[in-house]
Amino acid sequence: KGWTGGPSLPEDLMLAGVKTCYDKGLQLLMHANGDAAVDFLLKAHVAAAGAEPSKDRRTVGIHSQFIRPDQLAKYKEYNIIPALFTLHTYFFYDVHAVQRGPEQAGFISPMRAAYDLGMRPTNHTDYAVTPIDQLFTIWSAVNRISRKGVPNGPDQRITPLEALKAITINAAWQYREEATKGSLEPGKLADLVILSGNPLTVNPMEIKDIKVVETIKEGRTIYPAQ
Repeated sequence: KGWTGGPSLPEDLMLAGVKTCYDKGLQLLMHANGDAAVDFLLKAHVAAAGAEPSKDRRTVGIHSQFIRPDQLAKYKEYNIIPALFTLHTYFFYDVHAVQRGPEQAGFISPMRAAYDLGMRPTNHTDYAVTPIDQLFTIWSAVNRISRKGVPNGPDQRITPLEALKAITINAAWQYREEATKGSLEPGKLADLVILSGNPLTVNPMEIKDIKVVETIKEGRTIYPAQ
């Protein structure tokens, strides 16, 4: 009773590392999965940021899986990017609902809440924990249905367009690459895929079945091999 996970490194060492990154203008990406870990990320950020806690540093909270609404609001205040992981809603919700309860499990990777706060959340697969499949990632963010077919956190579903942005323009912005990547505009790299269906118009449950027909990198087809 009352047990929580602990840090993977001594706290003083991690605090010093965060301070070094901020002092040298280096981007910080911290893995923070449970809400206690998110609390530590916020604590470390405030300690290292000094008088400028809301400066645009593109600090990233990787996973932020069990983030609470009050913590998400702090992310917004401090310009911390939530890099979420909605495939958890498919692969692991059924277990989390038993271990953590359906209320907390239903708020895993709260993409809707992040967008509603005016944030730019991103989404990832954390391979090899889950497959590298971006259409499946989009599907999970749009539908939030578990392996057992249980809807979870339906209030946190997002639109297909928002889900696409989370893996394209938002991801480019997260890494300060928005001037060259993330959208199809003059002057940017011609990185794109041609799909077998339109994720914006197909039945949302069919998004995961869309296939990549062709991949173009900087204007050159790299898949299928030419």
